Amino acid sequence: MVEGAREKFRDGNYICFTSDLDWAPEIAIEETLKLFLDNGIRPTVFVTHPSNVINKYREKIDLGIHPNFIQPSSQGSNMDEVISYCMQLVPEAKVFRAHRWYADNDVYDKLLEKGIMYESNLCTNMDVVQPFIHRSGMIGFPVFFEDGAYILHTQSIDFALVKNKFMQKGLKVVNIHPMHYALNTPYFKYTRQIKDQLSREDWNRMDAIQLENLRYKGIGITNFIESMIRFVKENKIKIITLEKAYKLCTEGKMNI
Repeated sequence: MVEGAREKFRDGNYICFTSDLDWAPEIAIEETLKLFLDNGIRPTVFVTHPSNVINKYREKIDLGIHPNFIQPSSQGSNMDEVISYCMQLVPEAKVFRAHRWYADNDVYDKLLEKGIMYESNLCTNMDVVQPFIHRSGMIGFPVFFEDGAYILHTQSIDFALVKNKFMQKGLKVVNIHPMHYALNTPYFKYTRQIKDQLSREDWNRMDAIQLENLRYKGIGITNFIESMIRFVKENKIKIITLEKAYKLCTEGKMNI
């Protein structure tokens, strides 16, 4: 089945939008979800913590878990506690992406036992990599574009410089972080420095006024992301959910 899905992806241009919450405040999560939903996009959101905004939009988005196994972790003091915490947040979860991509064989085995069937836990730098079968048996969907990775490696946040990469055939998974989008991060250390100056609670409870005061007013990743979405729609790149991609790999019956 997976090979059939690979052939389909190789023959067309597909994109999938995802988001890692990373303990973002409610105002940033809502801004990001509105961006997706206003553009007719159903994102897969990887959840780190309780969120009323996520509950508000729960029927319009897909949810996975975003466990942080790096200690100290607010999700638990060991692997089992972290997994239990995350599965309580999203009991129906079938997909995971670990915070900072940190997961080992034991993590995969334990998550598989909890019903996690696929993952998006490998990040490339705009390299198209086909879905693969992980050693655990999960189906893996590598990330094509991550906002943080792009900011880290580029000197110019200009979508026009890389737009041709989005015309490559294949399945391209995009990963957006609400706080990068909401703060309009212009360079990698910008958001990191803000976070380091705040307590975990102050970061998570930031309100609209505080966010606006911290938002970068020049050209930043917000402009890039919005240009990306316009480009995807204008060029009729096929937008699918991560769940649809998984079903295609396992069932081989879905028209996309």
